[in-house]
Parts: sequence; structure tokens; C-alpha cells
Amino acid sequence: MSESFEKLQNRILSDAKVKAEDIIREAEEKARQTLEQAKTRALKEADETLSRARLEAEALRRRILSSRIRANRLRILDEKNRIVQQVMQSVENALADITADERFPDTLKRFVTEAVEAVGADEPIVRIGFREISKNQTDAIGKSVSKGTKLVIDEQACRQRSGR
Repeated sequence: MSESFEKLQNRILSDAKVKAEDIIREAEEKARQTLEQAKTRALKEADETLSRARLEAEALRRRILSSRIRANRLRILDEKNRIVQQVMQSVENALADITADERFPDTLKRFVTEAVEAVGADEPIVRIGFREISKNQTDAIGKSVSKGTKLVIDEQACRQRSGR
């Protein structure tokens, strides 16, 4: 009986070892699958995070680029405005100096006469905007235009037209 008990005991131990090995194998397989799933999920999340980060980086790059372009356009616009102001100042100075030219009275008479004729009004008002125009010059212009024409000496006339 002792032999059969020993056989039985060995058989039970052997069956238990086999069952234990199967359980260990299944647990290892399940752990491997869980690990693979976790790796796959982690890689997917990492790819999604990286993709979002790339999109955000691209959006940030575009905002920065747009901001720089806008700043450069503003600098260019400021420079253009500065140049226009310089040109306007030099034109204004040249127009102010034009009254000293000996041809000025005749040219001004011709321009005023042509403008009055072109307008064709019965009582036109002519604004002359030269700083250095003399009373003799305005009287001469007044005599060259039709009666009813009103001459107004206005230094601001040129400034208003130029927006300054």
C-alpha cells in the first residue's frame, strides 16, 4: 500500500506540477498580451500627442510668421508715410518759393482764368493758397478774371487739399 500511496502521491504531484505549469504559462501569456496591448495603446497615445503637438507647433509658427509679416508691413508703411511727408514738405516749400519766380504772376493768371472758364459759374470763388503772394499780384489776377469772381487768399487752401 505504501507503494501505491507513493504512486498516487507522485501522480498527484505530477498532475499538480503540470497544472501549475499550465497556469503559469497562461498567466505569462496573458501578461505578455496585456503588455503588448499596453505598448500598443501607449504608442497610439504618443502618436496622437505628437500629432497634436506638431499641429500646435505649426499653428504657433504661422502666428509668429504672420506677426512678423504684419510688423514688416507696418515698418514699410511707416517708411512710405515718412517719404510721402518729406515729398509733401518739399513740394510745399517749392510752391511757397514759386511766388519769387518772374513767370509766376502770368502763370497764375492763366491758371485762374482757365479754372474759372472751366467751372462756368456766374460767381465763382477762387482760393489762392500761396504764402508769399503780394497784393499787386492778387490785384492783377482779379483784373484778369470775369466780374463776379471772388478771389480769396487762403494759406490753408493747399494744406487742406494735401491733408496737412
